[in-house]
Amino acid sequence: MAAPQILDPELPSKVLHQFPIPTWIENLAVRSNGDLLVTLLTTPELYLLKPSDPKPVLVHKFDEVLALTGIIELKEDFFYVGGGNFSIQPWNTGADTYAVFEVDLTSFDQDAKASVKKIAHLAGVGLANGFEVLSKEQGTILVADSEVGVVWKVSINDGKVEKLIDVDEMKSPPPPALPMGINGIKIRDGYLYWSNTGKQLFCRIKIDDEGKTSGSVEVLERDIIIDDLIFDKKGNAWLTHHPVNTLGVLKAGGGVVTVVGKPDKLTLPGVTACQFGRTSSDADVLYVVTSGGMSAPVNGTEVEGGKLVAVDTTKFVD
Repeated sequence: MAAPQILDPELPSKVLHQFPIPTWIENLAVRSNGDLLVTLLTTPELYLLKPSDPKPVLVHKFDEVLALTGIIELKEDFFYVGGGNFSIQPWNTGADTYAVFEVDLTSFDQDAKASVKKIAHLAGVGLANGFEVLSKEQGTILVADSEVGVVWKVSINDGKVEKLIDVDEMKSPPPPALPMGINGIKIRDGYLYWSNTGKQLFCRIKIDDEGKTSGSVEVLERDIIIDDLIFDKKGNAWLTHHPVNTLGVLKAGGGVVTVVGKPDKLTLPGVTACQFGRTSSDADVLYVVTSGGMSAPVNGTEVEGGKLVAVDTTKFVD
């Protein structure tokens, strides 16, 4: 990949909340009412924050696992969260400890209580990372396994888990490279898109409603370090570049632009995931979460608590 264009000035951003050190925020989801849900990797806790009053409210602490990873909404206010015994120091992916939990928030606004239950044990999964909806009607989600380098299909209705997609472009590279394969996943217009963090790839493959593939893998970008991603309405892919502390955009027409952050700044240290707002007032706001630079300290030494940041994307011209 050619060197990305640098947007100057960068898009406006605002810190909504910062957690204490050490806190790694791994992922986030947005409720239909605009509330934000964030998963923590450093402790198995799920928090809710309102953009207008972003004081974190603990939704649930999961006793069965040590860390939370992916999160996705399948039907309104029913969220599915991945958890397992991941640890940062010492590094341990927690293979074969992962599960998917259902978090029912349908009465949370009235009684501040969530109904939580375990849906499936992810037997054989090395590191359950990115989550995506496959079929709301059939109650199926996809789970990216960053260690094994595959995509799993999970049925919410009966807990069935099956290996769905297994291609070389999802595998992690050989040592001494970063042992992290497929990471973020999104479905758009009949294609499954994914980042491969270790191999520095951004790829897609055509899939049907059951998740079965057809055709070959298309490598859209090489030499690009991506953690998670989200598409906007115009087809631009917004990319979190975790180790280099920046937010980028792969434009629908081609070309990558760095829009927020710098490798040597604490603007977005260890940026992990992003989601657009869902209300009329924040549809152009991209909510971004960070790890505080825990995996790769900024300038070699600088680490902070993970934070939630709001990015105003209205001035981005593709």
